[in-house]
Amino acid sequence: MLPARTKELAAVLEKAMRASSGLKTLRASASASPFQALVHDYYLPIFAWAESQYDCLNPPAATTKTCLVLGLSCVQGGGKTTMTSYLELLFKATGKNCAVLSIDDVYYTRDGQRRVAEAHPGNPLLEFRGNPGTHDVDLLLDIIAQAKQGADVVVPRYDKSAFEGRGDRAPQDAWQHHTGPLDVLVIEGWCLGFEASNLPLYVSQLHAARVYLHRRRRSHRHLGPVNEALKDFDRIYAELAAMLVIQVPDAHCVYTWREEAEADMRTQGKPGMTSAQVADFVDRFMPAYDAYLQRFYAAMNTSRDGRGLAQKPRLVARIDRQRTCVAVQTYAGGVVTPTGSS
Repeated sequence: MLPARTKELAAVLEKAMRASSGLKTLRASASASPFQALVHDYYLPIFAWAESQYDCLNPPAATTKTCLVLGLSCVQGGGKTTMTSYLELLFKATGKNCAVLSIDDVYYTRDGQRRVAEAHPGNPLLEFRGNPGTHDVDLLLDIIAQAKQGADVVVPRYDKSAFEGRGDRAPQDAWQHHTGPLDVLVIEGWCLGFEASNLPLYVSQLHAARVYLHRRRRSHRHLGPVNEALKDFDRIYAELAAMLVIQVPDAHCVYTWREEAEADMRTQGKPGMTSAQVADFVDRFMPAYDAYLQRFYAAMNTSRDGRGLAQKPRLVARIDRQRTCVAVQTYAGGVVTPTGSS
């Protein structure tokens, strides 16, 4: 028999899921009710782990509260937006003040992005927003500092439709205001957790293994500034208390999932990219995925004492190409730990 608290949280989740399109983005099991499987095999265990990270920072004897800054990494289309919305919902249902920040929200302004492109002429990876090097890391760190200080937090918003899709930061009156103090700040992003590497070595290994598409070969030589920008991401990682990773089989899933989303848009009569446009769009991200994704997964799944993010508590949820959750594993600073449940 399920504890009363678990039943209450499950009811909160099921109500939200029935009112949203979340089931289109991830399936937990084909053998059970889709709602029950997602709730009890995926979202609630992950929330229980996240809640335990908050409790570790805020033991009963603590006289002041500490904001949990939780990182979430997942490729585009893997369900990170759905996950963060449900984490926020569940934290609020348990009396916690929670906010979510996407690294997409801290892209440079249009003028700032134009300066990035001008500083790297001919580099397709920095011509438009998206890759490391196009984010305002200082702005993100300011938001984290506000959260940790117990102050009110204002989360910027980015208007991807501005300037015919080139995008621009939304006016401040469109930003989201959170009254402090925050208990939890979730920061999510497709490249969150990627770390600068010995780039020439990794690119040569990629070419030798032929794990890239031919049309992307030319873009790998432009990764230098992206790799340099990732060094600045270390300042973000230093502020994270724990890391949640939704791991996919490989980055090529992004092509399929993005095409599915755009096909749904076209079916509904809404503007959507063609298959060729989807391929061109995703191609801009693939060199970074090629160079960093599997290395990131390896670091997050090590049971040995690691460095950087591998020293932090983390949960890795593995999903397959159908976005079915197939395994959940937790680690405490390099040590494998059992996954709990609410």
